[in-house]
Amino acid sequence: MLKSKRIRFEEAVPAGLSGSLCCKVVPVVVVSFYKVNVETKADAPVQEEGAEGVKIKWLLDKSVGTPTFAMRHFSVQPGGHTPLHKHDWEHEVYVLEGEGFVKHQDQEYSIRCGDAIFVPPNQLHQFRSTESKHLRFLCMVPL
Repeated sequence: MLKSKRIRFEEAVPAGLSGSLCCKVVPVVVVSFYKVNVETKADAPVQEEGAEGVKIKWLLDKSVGTPTFAMRHFSVQPGGHTPLHKHDWEHEVYVLEGEGFVKHQDQEYSIRCGDAIFVPPNQLHQFRSTESKHLRFLCMVPL
């Protein structure tokens, strides 16, 4: 596994951008590159109320230097599902394996390998595998 190369340096921010009358020195962390293989990451059961048979792997997030989004890998056992919930942020989802359903508001849509799904903020949603197929998907969310 390649690790990120973090470089810390001080950057002078011009007065007009910093909100002060003179230049302000702020610490900046630059991550030039990070690579991880999903098979090397440990998974954890999703503990939220309403989740059943779901595991998560955090692939990319602030801990490795991604400043604006997180990439998560979900695995849903046959008959399992994420909680039915909503929140203030969007989801971008890509189905890697299997078949299932996504509930969005009061409708349900079938999903399968190769499907890309966008769930807007503040809308009720849930991902569910079929009774016979395992479902794996990537889910990206803003940080």
